[in-house]
Amino acid sequence: MGRGGGGGSSHSSSHHSSSHSHSAGSSSHHASSSSYSHRSGSSNYSGGSGSSGGCLGVVFFSFIFVFVGIFYAMGGEVSIFTLERSTIQREPLPATKCEVIDEWYRDDWGDWIDEPGEEAELELGLKTFYENTGVQPYLWITGEDIGSQYEDGGNIDELAEETYKAMFGDDEGHVLIIFKEYPNASSNYVCTVLPGYDAETQVLDEQAREIMLDYVDYYYTNDDLNEGEFFREAFVKSSERMMTKQLTWKQIGVIVVVAIIAVIGLIITASIVKKRKVAVAQQKAKQARAEADKKMTELNTQKYNDAIEKEFVAVTCPNCGSTANKIRKGTVNYCDFCGTAIKVDNKGAVEVSSKE
Repeated sequence: MGRGGGGGSSHSSSHHSSSHSHSAGSSSHHASSSSYSHRSGSSNYSGGSGSSGGCLGVVFFSFIFVFVGIFYAMGGEVSIFTLERSTIQREPLPATKCEVIDEWYRDDWGDWIDEPGEEAELELGLKTFYENTGVQPYLWITGEDIGSQYEDGGNIDELAEETYKAMFGDDEGHVLIIFKEYPNASSNYVCTVLPGYDAETQVLDEQAREIMLDYVDYYYTNDDLNEGEFFREAFVKSSERMMTKQLTWKQIGVIVVVAIIAVIGLIITASIVKKRKVAVAQQKAKQARAEADKKMTELNTQKYNDAIEKEFVAVTCPNCGSTANKIRKGTVNYCDFCGTAIKVDNKGAVEVSSKE
């Protein structure tokens, strides 16, 4: 078939169905505009385009770290930036509201799901979708007999309504997916999603359907997957995403800003603590040097006093008997009390010289 690189796409619907039409163009995938109409009214959605020195340096890398952490927390896919986000907490549809049928898909072309293993891959995706959501999907890959009037997706919703009623009657717990590709215009297709009332009100709301269609768009352009694998991934991934509440971009933005502020705060705090530690270390070093200088001074003083003690001799005055005299060796001095001249030779021997 002609599945391959896509171009622009648009969405249209009536009743409670949702559709994408995908047309050829450039080799890159572009987001699209879409509209949904329901029994109670209508709403519109328009998408955009997308493609798949110091503290400042630390802040930059911290921002990258935070960004990568959030990236992997949200699935680690580039598609998180282009696919509809799930911001609603959904619960699986109760089993009592969906009577499961044995048939899961229909391939009118006959050569979409024809290679070994493709049917198993496709049914795995459809059954996983049912297990995750409680809504049984039915995929109808239409052939050329549907007619050119459905090329713009305008009337295919009427076909979906009629087919859903014929297949499931009053059971409102199923979802019908009609997929039509145009082989004469490479990479053109229309995909319509029509859930029953119970399925829509409890699981497949507007956002959930957009998630489903976005995943079809996303994997449709993956040339590494065959048709069975393409549908398997689209159904598995979309069901996982729609049943998991995710952060809104606003919430993510707040988290990023708070994380960056926290990182900056930690950097500033670490810088202050570091400076404080340096100041304390410098003060301790200064005190240590002062103490060392004091000890050295005391030691030198002691050495000097010791040297003085060795040079002087304690002398008892032979005249008055005073013992408070200290006279340096090799000199003559006088008794402090009676004035007697006392001579001390170089060896410390004492002799009385005279008396004043």
